[in-house]
Amino acid sequence: MTENTKKILVNTGLALSVFVIAFFIMAPLEVVRRAKREFLEGEKHLSFYKNAELKKQFYDEQLSKKKISEPQYKMLMEDNSLKNAYVQYQTVIDLFTPPESKWVRKSRERLKEIEPEYNAWVQQLQKEIEAASYKNKAK
Repeated sequence: MTENTKKILVNTGLALSVFVIAFFIMAPLEVVRRAKREFLEGEKHLSFYKNAELKKQFYDEQLSKKKISEPQYKMLMEDNSLKNAYVQYQTVIDLFTPPESKWVRKSRERLKEIEPEYNAWVQQLQKEIEAASYKNKAK
């Protein structure tokens, strides 16, 4: 094996090693970063659920800055913030584990906290659907 061939193999091995190490460090860091982002989004929606005025202020500002349109504004204002918080926390758990980051643990805690209210809302929706279905059949 020539000296040039050895250098090429060594350099290739080093480059591959750096790539593999970077992948195994960077990938989990990216997953944790995304988990944090989604958790914070869930916190935003939970705060909207607890304080409707906060939701209005936020979306009024988005509308005034032209980040959303009037139809989007109306849709967002009508949307259920508890549902959105639940979905965000569930997303963290479903999509961003492993690793078991603090954001995943916090999301699990939040889900335990809001699940009874969320389930009550889902049951209420189910009753409304059944009532509407019954009215349609009666006609």
